[in-house]
Amino acid sequence: MNDIVKKVWKHLNMRFLLLFGFSVVNLLFMHGQMALTMEYEYPFKTDAILSNVFSCLIDVTFFFFLSLLFTMGRKKGALLLTFVLTALLSFCNVLYSRFFDHYLPDLAILEIGNMNDSDVIGSTLTGFRWMDLYYILMAAVFGWLYVNSDKEKLKAQWLKTIGWLWGAILTCVMAVVLILGFLHDHDFEISITRFSPIKVQYTQAPNNMLFRSGFLRRALVCYDDFIQKNLELDESQKAEIKREYTDYKERSTTVPTVKGEKNLIFIIVESYLSATSDLKIGGKEITPFLNRLKRDSTVCYNGHMRPNIEMGMSSDGQFVYMAGLLPLKSELTVNIAREKAFYGLPATLMKVGRLKHSHIIVPTSPTFWEQDKMNSLYGIEKMYSKFNCNEAMHSHEDLNDEQVFTMALQAETTTEQPFFSLIVTMSMHNPYNKFVEHGFEIADKQYSEEYLNYLIDCHYTDAQIERYINALKQHGLYDNSVIVITSDHQALPVYLNMDEKEVSDELPLFIINGGIDKNNFWTGPCNQLDVYTTLLDIYGVRSEWRGLGHTLLNVKYKEYPIEKIKLLSDWIIRSNYFGLSQ
Repeated sequence: MNDIVKKVWKHLNMRFLLLFGFSVVNLLFMHGQMALTMEYEYPFKTDAILSNVFSCLIDVTFFFFLSLLFTMGRKKGALLLTFVLTALLSFCNVLYSRFFDHYLPDLAILEIGNMNDSDVIGSTLTGFRWMDLYYILMAAVFGWLYVNSDKEKLKAQWLKTIGWLWGAILTCVMAVVLILGFLHDHDFEISITRFSPIKVQYTQAPNNMLFRSGFLRRALVCYDDFIQKNLELDESQKAEIKREYTDYKERSTTVPTVKGEKNLIFIIVESYLSATSDLKIGGKEITPFLNRLKRDSTVCYNGHMRPNIEMGMSSDGQFVYMAGLLPLKSELTVNIAREKAFYGLPATLMKVGRLKHSHIIVPTSPTFWEQDKMNSLYGIEKMYSKFNCNEAMHSHEDLNDEQVFTMALQAETTTEQPFFSLIVTMSMHNPYNKFVEHGFEIADKQYSEEYLNYLIDCHYTDAQIERYINALKQHGLYDNSVIVITSDHQALPVYLNMDEKEVSDELPLFIINGGIDKNNFWTGPCNQLDVYTTLLDIYGVRSEWRGLGHTLLNVKYKEYPIEKIKLLSDWIIRSNYFGLSQ
């Protein structure tokens, strides 16, 4: 027995434990940072913290054995590689969570090419915080100990150093346990832990699941996310899905409001908040044109639309509007959905003969966030991107809103009517450490510089929408088009350097020339999901699938259990429900 202990200790000596501990601290630091900034699906207490510490040990052990394979069994080299891997994993997750409020999804690696985009790079640079110096300091200390670990003068310090290091870790962990214990009144939902499949826990509560289970156990449980990607539904699940979407009493009204042939122009404005409507800074209106539009007799406006996006942000917003489904919580939706089948909004309207052609104008490259593949699924026939603009073809810069609307008008004036035109803007995208120069200036000390810059960008986009609408009128397209203006998602407070309580996440929705009786239009709280259903209702489409939202052409609009709809959407997307049923 003593011989076995000696052999084990020979490999698990003080130097090994110390350097191994650095990798554990990397993951603990990551989870700690994310616990402070991220929203978890369920509250947790001591049991979650203890599970997290245990998971960090498991993950680091896995990385170490993996590193041993790469280093041909060289223990010291494996410790170095393990530290590098855990530091990179930690840093990438912390940075990602500041923008998307989620851990980095497994399939995000498939979108690494998007890092070449100027807005993505700019957004990433604004994500750095002073606490990120931890990674530099930790790397310096680790490097020094790693290089000098064999020197005799350091060997006598191992026990003292390890005791100090692990004592500090234990103190931090216990402090977090006590703090969270005071902050939360009840534990994580034990019923979900005990009685639901782990897979369902991850897809519906990815942050909490990963915090508790760690990366290795998540990968083992959710391997089909990046291998099979197909969920097999049982008959009861299929019946539940069909029972929900064939319940039309809240999804359709009696008479279509659009008579004859009318184009559908759908404008998705980047990060557009309802809070900008009627807002004045120093006596200056932020969105003067859209404010006037709200009061137009041909316009129905709802400023209380809740965002339904998840970690996919803009691509999720577009997915909700075009597919009538909610996005996945645990993965980038486009990475799973690109291989599935859906009843896209333009495809459905063209199938029933309400529209003849469809196109999209995007300010990015055609492949940004799988745009080209998703367009095909939605039924969009033609795409105009920055590669169709001579000024931006060879630039890392995306199109500004003036260029986007100019391209849109060129497409619309040369396309046979009635058509579907989807316009995606970009000028209001973060970072907000600068603004679009167009001669508009505001100042107010009660707001952050970033928020004021955002408002200046809003004013610029408002002016471009006004120019575009006036051009539609000049070309005789305005009166013959239903025009929708809305937002892809909210501008997150972290971008605006504002407290969450200072900025509402409500989104605006304009429906122009929809022939809607304003007395029957819902102006209270609703969801992005409702836009798909409302537009089919406006055009009088009575297809079997009308989305999972409710129509807004009902002053008695009813709320619905959004968590249930999320689960049904997850089943539909992952199982390729429509593809299998066709």
